[in-house]
Amino acid sequence: MGILSKVEDRPTPPQVYNWRVYMTACVASFAAIMIGYDSAFIGGTLALPSFIAEFGWGEKQKSKTEVNLLKANVVSLYQAGAFFGAIFAYPAGHFLGRQRGLTIFSIVFIIGASIMLGANGARGLGLIYGGRVLAGIGVGGASNLVPICKQSQTSWSTSQKKLTISRYLGDFTSRYPWASRGSL
Repeated sequence: MGILSKVEDRPTPPQVYNWRVYMTACVASFAAIMIGYDSAFIGGTLALPSFIAEFGWGEKQKSKTEVNLLKANVVSLYQAGAFFGAIFAYPAGHFLGRQRGLTIFSIVFIIGASIMLGANGARGLGLIYGGRVLAGIGVGGASNLVPICKQSQTSWSTSQKKLTISRYLGDFTSRYPWASRGSL
């Protein structure tokens, strides 16, 4: 018995078992990967010597307490954004639909990540702060809508268990610090 083999408990049309169902679930699971990857990536970025030098976080420029406060702000703004994104996910899913809501939250995440790219020492941390909030809103909303979207709109009950595994694999693979090692 293979991973994607059919187990019939009732008559199910053969169209249910196609590659599109599993591909949609894999793509939707990237919302689970986004939250872990972004958390690991910012942790690695804040520790980079080039980042510390660019923003003047060295021991001669700022005290350790000031640097810790700035790092805490960068990380916590993302978490606050994710909190509000999860709250905004309900009205978005209800009024816009889950698929459109997921698309909108993904676009918000991309905009937030793009804004963070514009930050440098001369501009300060404002772009990073704003981008982190938007990225958090995108991730919070997307990760709230994905399990509902993936299971209720893309699959029949016979394949929902298999598709749920992809969500948890995304959570598992994104929670480790090695996520930032290859991208820095």
